[in-house]
Amino acid sequence: MKQFILFTIIAVAISISISYVLTKNISSKEKTGWVNLSVVFNDFTLKKEMEMKLKKTKDMRQTILDSLAFGLKITSKQIQAAQQKDKNKIAFFELKREEYLTKKQQFEEDNASLANQYDSQILAQMNQYVKDFGEKYGYAYIFGADGNGSLMYSVEAANITKEVKEYINKRYKGNTE
Repeated sequence: MKQFILFTIIAVAISISISYVLTKNISSKEKTGWVNLSVVFNDFTLKKEMEMKLKKTKDMRQTILDSLAFGLKITSKQIQAAQQKDKNKIAFFELKREEYLTKKQQFEEDNASLANQYDSQILAQMNQYVKDFGEKYGYAYIFGADGNGSLMYSVEAANITKEVKEYINKRYKGNTE
């Protein structure tokens, strides 16, 4: 009889312990979520500002190229209209043509480099804000879904794209609430 009571007490203690551990694990389950990276990136206010800045730079450079191209057209027409071909005019045209091509290549490389620089700045800031969001709202993990297979599936309820997008844009504008 004593063994039965001892066995019952041990069984109850083990049951209570298992129940406690299971309850503790369920209630302390880590908070996770995922974001659609392209939505967050494309709707980030900083990205939109940098895009406008890049467009202005590209437009300014294109204006310079258009001006050089216009000068080339005028010189070309002058050479074609002349009865005698002026070697100095032809040499001037070739020099200006080479200047145009060099400038065009330089601008294309500079535009690509500037776009990469801006993207790096945007991603660094976005990543910091997502980290801040996770810490502020108690997330253990925030996964990024970008279509490359790193997140193949998740329930829609774990999609926090909208919340993260709103948070990073508020943070960017200086609102820390």
